[in-house]
Amino acid sequence: MKELVAYRCKKCGLIMYPKHGRCLRCKAREFEPFEAEGDARLITYTDNQTLPWGIDDRQRFLGIVEFANGVKAMGWLKVATPKLGMKLKPHWEPVRVMGGEDVYGLVLRQGK
Repeated sequence: MKELVAYRCKKCGLIMYPKHGRCLRCKAREFEPFEAEGDARLITYTDNQTLPWGIDDRQRFLGIVEFANGVKAMGWLKVATPKLGMKLKPHWEPVRVMGGEDVYGLVLRQGK
């Protein structure tokens, strides 16, 4: 999988993904990059039935997951029935088509 890089504020330790220009907590501007590690645990999700142009599906589950090292990220849940707390494996895959080209994003599937 392509690396998912998060950022830790050097002043207060807040973990952010994606990177912001300033820390959301203390407003500092120096960050330490690091990769999300391990499986992801589903902490919340939504059922989206109104999808934008370029997505042929009628419904998608979008979820927020937390990795073992505290990184939180949002991605497309490719599971039939999401359950809070379930373990998911991250993948970079095409999530839609724009201008005739695939757009890649975070896709979360149940691990084996």
